[in-house]
Amino acid sequence: MKTRNLFKGILIGAAALLSACTVQEDNIGDITINEGNTGETSGTITLEGKITESRTLISSEVYELKGGVSVVDGVTLTIEAGTRIVAGNTGGVFAYLAIEQGAKIIAEGTAAQPIVFTSNKSTPNPGDWGGLLLAGKAPINRGVTATTEVANLTYGGTDATDSSGVLRYVRLEYTGGKINADAEYNGLSLYGVGNGTTLEYIQAFNGNDDGIEFFGGTVNLKYAIVSGAGDDSFDWTDGWIGNGQFWIAQQTTTAGDRGIEADNLKSNNAAAPFSNPTLSNITLIGAEDGDGKNKGILFRRGTKVSIYNMIIKGFAKGIELNDDQTFTNLNNNELTIRNSIIDNANSFDVSDGTATVDLSDFASFNNYSLDPSGTAIPTGFEITGFRGTYEYTTAADGVDNFDPSTLGAFFDAANYAGALQESDTWTSDWTRQ
Repeated sequence: MKTRNLFKGILIGAAALLSACTVQEDNIGDITINEGNTGETSGTITLEGKITESRTLISSEVYELKGGVSVVDGVTLTIEAGTRIVAGNTGGVFAYLAIEQGAKIIAEGTAAQPIVFTSNKSTPNPGDWGGLLLAGKAPINRGVTATTEVANLTYGGTDATDSSGVLRYVRLEYTGGKINADAEYNGLSLYGVGNGTTLEYIQAFNGNDDGIEFFGGTVNLKYAIVSGAGDDSFDWTDGWIGNGQFWIAQQTTTAGDRGIEADNLKSNNAAAPFSNPTLSNITLIGAEDGDGKNKGILFRRGTKVSIYNMIIKGFAKGIELNDDQTFTNLNNNELTIRNSIIDNANSFDVSDGTATVDLSDFASFNNYSLDPSGTAIPTGFEITGFRGTYEYTTAADGVDNFDPSTLGAFFDAANYAGALQESDTWTSDWTRQ
């Protein structure tokens, strides 16, 4: 089957998401609270310690996290659309919200009324507070269960369909509090989370460490944006087996490392279950932060993956592979990238191993790249402002397209490269730049 718009995608530039995005003010020191329709104001409501009874956070109040706040087994925390939750740190002790095994969070915002977790500082900065952590009972490869690197939560188990609740239209700002040289919080940390959990329309904004990280589990993620991550935008390890579609990573010139950092397990690269997600319609946008080392994706430590319809642009390296098990997976066609545009000066760096499969072989993978052995980026693929598009103009220009809906019920039909088409509006209103 041929298509005219296989690679008709839209890039989000390093400076903006979409002109339609709603940008919230950084000055949050003095917060006005709408008490119904009265227009009166009041102070924040403090949340601290363990939440041991189910409760609802309402949008007419502002809540402040004090230290570590945990929702315990059997308890549900419901958060209304439009609710604002602020957090910070005291004496180096960072506030965070953790959903423990057996607990649930039901946070369903809307595009017009997203749920916002943000800094309590009048001048916010990355790393002002911890972040949001979910711990589930789905399989991991670090043992049957393990303990999180922050907050000391148990995660993992044998229930692939476990549910930690719903996150929809949620924005996480200024996360990533640094505990020590080896431990930092991420924007959203997903520890052994099961695929009974719903994760859609989530943005991690200006965090100090990773934006969204998967530690094993089977959870799926759709419509996700990581903007200005201090380290990696998306990260997985511990045997994550899930699906992802419509992801955007947007680096800044201030900080950032990889668009995606992908591991199986550091201590045993062949640990089972292997990290092996399936992804489609991914846009990774790099920005030079001064070290010349930023990568679109680093595959290492034995990860497997299948990726379709991706765009990588603006990194010093597009894709790099490390470690013997990772190369074994590549050569066994268990690490594949197809129908994608890898528009970087060094598109595929496989110098640290023996590769018998060439991802730049257009006939096999339909990938455009600047790799010397690859098929050049089409001249019609251009960046104008923060939009990059390419559309085939004749039938002869077409190649076999890929419809991700054939991968399973999770995936929507989207036979184009990247996370956005010109007509898409899913980033509008609820995101910020």
